[in-house]
Amino acid sequence: MINKIWQHKNIKESFLGSLKGLMVVIKTERNAKIIFAIGVIVILVGLILKVSLQEFIVIIILTIGVFICEVFNTLIENILDIIQPQNDHKVKILKDIASGAVLISSIGAAIVGIIIFAPKINTLIINLIMNLNLSLK
Repeated sequence: MINKIWQHKNIKESFLGSLKGLMVVIKTERNAKIIFAIGVIVILVGLILKVSLQEFIVIIILTIGVFICEVFNTLIENILDIIQPQNDHKVKILKDIASGAVLISSIGAAIVGIIIFAPKINTLIINLIMNLNLSLK
C-alpha cells in the first residue's frame, strides 16, 4: 500500500486545495494574471456582443484551454526548478517547450476570437456610423 501522507481527507479539502493551487498560480505568475484577465474580458465581450450559444461555448472552452496550458507550464517550470535549481541548457529547452504550448493555444484562441468577434464588431461599427449619419441630417 502506498503511503498517501498528502492526500486530502475529503472532497471539500480537495476542492479547497485545488482553488488554493489556482490562486497561487494567478498571484505569482505574471502571464497567468494576463491570461486570466484577457479570458474574463473575452467572455464579457462575448456577452455584450450577444454571440450565439455555440460561439460562446467555443469561447469558454478556448479560454479555459489557454489557462490550463499556463497552469501546466507553471507546474512544469516549478518542478524543473526543484529538480535542477542551477542554470541548465536542457532545463531551459524543456521550459521553452512548455511555454510553447501556451503560445500555440493563445494564438489559436486569438484566431478563433477574431473569426467570432470581427463580423459582430464590424456590424456594430456600421450601425453606429449609420445612426450617427442619421442624427446629423
